[in-house]
Amino acid sequence: MARVLITDLNDTYPEDMEDVLRPCSGDDTFLRISMKDIPGRNMYVSDEALDEIGERLSGLDAPWEGIHFIDTGNYHYMSYVFASSIPFAYDLVLIDNHTDMQDTAFGDMLSCGSWAGKLLREDKNLRTLTVIGPAVLEAGGRDARIEGESDTVTGATGRAFTGRVYEGPGYADAAGSGDVPLYISVDKDILDPCECITNWDQGDVTASELKGLIKSIASGVKVAGADICGGISMSDPGFCDRALALNLRSDIFLYEVLREVTG
Repeated sequence: MARVLITDLNDTYPEDMEDVLRPCSGDDTFLRISMKDIPGRNMYVSDEALDEIGERLSGLDAPWEGIHFIDTGNYHYMSYVFASSIPFAYDLVLIDNHTDMQDTAFGDMLSCGSWAGKLLREDKNLRTLTVIGPAVLEAGGRDARIEGESDTVTGATGRAFTGRVYEGPGYADAAGSGDVPLYISVDKDILDPCECITNWDQGDVTASELKGLIKSIASGVKVAGADICGGISMSDPGFCDRALALNLRSDIFLYEVLREVTG
């Protein structure tokens, strides 16, 4: 049984999102926390907004656990909130069409494009950060090549993904440990637009290939938690009924995949 947390930061998810997911949820429990009224939360998150987000999550035991739906890519900084709450050594895998390791334009202000870099610099429990997906990677780190598992249902042969592994502040302390759990963060903009529609530029990965990738990286490893972001808000100019249908389908698909590896 897993906890499914919907952090309602915008109007990406329909009001009945829990009912959409429930048919494939088994014994999972659902929790939805509205954060739409918090000012200073879109793309960049102010210190005051971050404090308020933390306050609204403060009642959760082990906030990193379970599967988190964190709205569009504008709010990917929520991965920082969840991952940085992990009180033990862990590895982070980021599957994204962007590195999210940029320098922010506003000092050290947390943003959807800088959160992974901030974790890499500051989180003493982060052993490694593996970034998978972007065609152009930041300097440093070491190359990673991940072979996606074959999908016998669709007949896909799997896909080799390139990535880069960065050593975090906790690498020296946990380098020899073989049982460090994994946190997985998935931005749906890695997917081809035929699979979902996001408000950021997208990759060309199919749903089947993404499934194979997730199963490969989680094979034989304890997954401490996972999150999903991406899609497009209902108030965005590019929103349409087709976008809603595709995005719900991809949310259900990823939920089922992550349930399998976090169970």
